[in-house]
Amino acid sequence: MDIEIIHESLVNGQRRQMANQIDEYGLYDFWEDYLRYLQMICLEQTDRLVWFADAVISYHRIRNE
Repeated sequence: MDIEIIHESLVNGQRRQMANQIDEYGLYDFWEDYLRYLQMICLEQTDRLVWFADAVISYHRIRNE
């Protein structure tokens, strides 16, 4: 699974798909890799925080339903 594909799921509002993709990627490897990916594509630190927080919150809400 590619980080860019997972990010696109989030951007497109497909959060359940994103959560499944994160599990497929490897939950414990994903977060550090995703932060690095965001650092490459987002110039502003605020934008990185918004996307990262959205992914974390969405993932945990979906998995803890």
